[in-house]
Amino acid sequence: MNTRYRMWLQQDGDPPHYARLVRNFLNDRFPNRWIGRGGPIAWSPRSPDLTPLDFYLWGYLNDTVYRERPTTANDMRISIENACANIPRNVLIRTVEHFQQRLQLCLQVGEATFEHLLP
Repeated sequence: MNTRYRMWLQQDGDPPHYARLVRNFLNDRFPNRWIGRGGPIAWSPRSPDLTPLDFYLWGYLNDTVYRERPTTANDMRISIENACANIPRNVLIRTVEHFQQRLQLCLQVGEATFEHLLP
């Protein structure tokens, strides 16, 4: 593994992700570097998906990386690195602005759902 990059894994609280087998694997593969239910860094099982990673980045990267399907693991890694390095500045600014809107809506509705209120 390239020591220049320290990969972290983030997952939600979905029951299959909480299985002991999965947590043991993650503890071995990503020691103290995974975020999730039962992990070294806790993640709520009922997360409102407020983070820009959840509501935007994963979809953007998926679309960008799979524009031309990688054929090898190395192609995939290079494609992901290039996609991350080349996210346009205006896209990042809009994502932060949208994040702020989501936080405000979350505060306004308390524990209620707010996805239907988004533009």
